[in-house]
Amino acid sequence: MGVSKMLVISKVKPLVAALCLMCGLSACSDQPEAEKDSAAKVESKVYQIGSDMTFPPFESIENGKPVGFDIDIANGIFAHTGEKAEFVDSRFSNLITGLEANKFDLVMSALYITKERLNKVDMVPYYMTTEALIALSDSSYQPKTRDDLCGKTISAQKGSLFPEQLRQMSQDSCVAKGKDAITVREFDTSPESVQALLAKAVDAHYDDASVAKSTVEKLKGRILISSTEPFFPVLGGIAVPKGNPEMLEKVKAGLAAMKASGEYDKLITQYNLQAPSDEEVQKYMPQ
Repeated sequence: MGVSKMLVISKVKPLVAALCLMCGLSACSDQPEAEKDSAAKVESKVYQIGSDMTFPPFESIENGKPVGFDIDIANGIFAHTGEKAEFVDSRFSNLITGLEANKFDLVMSALYITKERLNKVDMVPYYMTTEALIALSDSSYQPKTRDDLCGKTISAQKGSLFPEQLRQMSQDSCVAKGKDAITVREFDTSPESVQALLAKAVDAHYDDASVAKSTVEKLKGRILISSTEPFFPVLGGIAVPKGNPEMLEKVKAGLAAMKASGEYDKLITQYNLQAPSDEEVQKYMPQ
């Protein structure tokens, strides 16, 4: 073997040794890191929650982040299982169909519990509410009861129960008594419905009472709640896909844990909402 060959080999040997050492270290570290990543994924499972982010105080976007009662409730539920919630913004009319199509794991968007919805999804009651009428503060028309709506144009959110309720009141309180029917104008979101009122394209707006309070506060004197009586007392529920008892139990258990710790009552008070009693759940839960 010549001297030049010996020099080449002597240079290669340390290089090979270094490469082997690096590969060895990499091989030693890859497995634990993979295991750590896998463990982290299991520990921090993220559930996709469908919601219409235009409905404060339940959900809205502030500074690029979702905020509101539903967001806090969801985070509280999954905090008890070491998991997380991620909200997916969607229009209200698409939420139930999206849940049925497995686009979401849950739907939380101030959904009223109805018999029709229970035929499609399972629901866990977590608050109670009714509806309210909003009118312009400087308008001579400020409806107080359902009888005041006859012959008027009222806005409501598309996909919600509100248009159906207005049509029911129109038939029972107006048409059946020989009065003019209520004209119902539907908009994709609650803010769009309110904007129609501000533009005087409708005479009044019909919405969830809690949402109405939040909207009035936000617009600082431009509008007011004119109604003086409740309309349809109803339970709000968290929607879970049919045939998923594990998820249903997870939601129930998480909500129960929040109630036991006092977290739930604090949020109810913070957002000026109503917690249903056991008797009210029995009375208003559709059969």
